[in-house]
Amino acid sequence: MKPNIHALGNWLMSWVQKDGAIHGFHNHSVWGSNPYRWADFTSGHSTWASPLMAALSRIVAEEHSTRLKEHVLQMIEFQTTRFQEDGQYKHIGFQVGEMLNQGLIHNMMPNVALGLTALHGRSWLPLESMANIRQSMLRNLQACDEIYPFKKTRNISNQEYCRLWGKLLYQHLFPDSPWRNGIQDDLNFMIENFHIKGIPDLDCEATFRYLGDTSMVEPAEYYGLMIAPLVLAYEMFNKPEYLHHAGNLCRHLARSAWIDRNEQKRMHRMWLRRGSEWTKMNGPMLIAGMGMSLYGVARFLEHKWDEELAYFLTECDATYASYQSPRGYFASATGWQNEADISPSSAWHAHDFYYLLHRHGLGANMSSNLLVPHQRISVLLGDQCIWVEEGEHWAINDYYWQDVHKLIGRKDEAIFGRDTGWVGGERALPNHFLFPNQPVFVKTDDGIYLKADERTAQNIDITSIAELPYLGLWE
Repeated sequence: MKPNIHALGNWLMSWVQKDGAIHGFHNHSVWGSNPYRWADFTSGHSTWASPLMAALSRIVAEEHSTRLKEHVLQMIEFQTTRFQEDGQYKHIGFQVGEMLNQGLIHNMMPNVALGLTALHGRSWLPLESMANIRQSMLRNLQACDEIYPFKKTRNISNQEYCRLWGKLLYQHLFPDSPWRNGIQDDLNFMIENFHIKGIPDLDCEATFRYLGDTSMVEPAEYYGLMIAPLVLAYEMFNKPEYLHHAGNLCRHLARSAWIDRNEQKRMHRMWLRRGSEWTKMNGPMLIAGMGMSLYGVARFLEHKWDEELAYFLTECDATYASYQSPRGYFASATGWQNEADISPSSAWHAHDFYYLLHRHGLGANMSSNLLVPHQRISVLLGDQCIWVEEGEHWAINDYYWQDVHKLIGRKDEAIFGRDTGWVGGERALPNHFLFPNQPVFVKTDDGIYLKADERTAQNIDITSIAELPYLGLWE
């Protein structure tokens, strides 16, 4: 069982703007925060969504779609020209929004994405686009080496590995790498100082999250950022030890996984040291966003077959399918009991899309299916709130006679806000934000009901992760 990859891609394309920006409600379902919780209220581009560009580059290489090619070129143009004065990229705030303009990892992800875009697009990308990618990667990587020195700052495992992944991709693609002489030394430093054997058993390795902090290891969703560069380093330098460590990291994921109340395989949240022992936390934990870690596992399996890891991927694909809406997006998480569970983040879903394409291929007519307008209302019911979208409109709404969230936004706008409704005032959003035909849901002690007539209900696709059952029409 696998998810509908075409539907996922179509949903992601609904967030892509004419200028190449990838908008979204940037919900971080591992940490539970988003721009609403930070009172930032921005929903514009996030560099964490940049793997979508790489996925589309691969599709163009295989299907030669002129329309999709134009999208990719515009996305490259956007990403390679949005810089801060110090050489960091703009739009690196992700779940914090535009109020945050510093941090290593959200600078590094677009470098990886640009490298993968170039790698997949070598057969079709214009020389100008390839040059822009090279210059952008070089500028940002060198700037971040100055701003966030390796071994001299509070190094975080996944962020440093992601930096090395970008440098490896640059070296693989372009002849002028300034890191050629030291990159293996940096990889070896990461292995020697961050890797720890024995979690949960001696066939596995985790990585400490912080240099010098042995009280916690990295959360599961970041392991692809460690595994993928190790596999690429094995391919580039023909050193089996890199593949060996990559495999041990893969087993840490597979053997730490758990089964949720819907009988689906899930990635664990993290392991914490408690005295002399390690304690595993399963949740609250994301569903959408497993993609880069699963991509790492898939890359390892290209070189060394492992039945356990292959089955782990099959189980996680089934999890995606189980939690996918007809519109294409997945439930974000479970365990938060708020909007972090039900609000789909285009940034995390882009990682899932990239992995699923890598694992399963395009299927027939991928390009044309990505660009078909979607006409129906989509709803995901959670325990405490509801995700609703139709066309350009999206909302995080409340159940009938509750008034907690009431957030409204548009996919073509870089801000969102509270629906002030009858209150009005200076904070009221312009009228084109209003989403008046949102379906209304009643939550009672026995279940959830749609407050609508039969005709209206026929145009609504309803998915639920709420504990109470959905019981149909209220009247």
